[in-house]
Amino acid sequence: MTQQYEPPGAQVAGPREMNGTAIAAFVLAIVGWCSPIGILGLILGYVAKSQIAQRNNSGAGLAKAAIILGWISIIAFIVLVVVFLVGGIANWDDWKDEYDQRT
Repeated sequence: MTQQYEPPGAQVAGPREMNGTAIAAFVLAIVGWCSPIGILGLILGYVAKSQIAQRNNSGAGLAKAAIILGWISIIAFIVLVVVFLVGGIANWDDWKDEYDQRT
């Protein structure tokens, strides 16, 4: 009676492929800090999240970080625009008076 040799342990699958969209989303979310480019990072983050679920890729953490940074970027951009608008409207009378005095 002969025995067949079986290697010990279970078969290990190779590493999962990194999702490129998640990387791009993360980079755009960082670069787009306080600018409209952060919206692209947010959109690509959601796209990457769905691709990762379908394809069983890695990069879920990058996609999640891109989504969070994208939302923070949008909120910061809106706050920045509101601050500049309020500051500009508040100083409009001063600017107008200075211009009227020069002419």
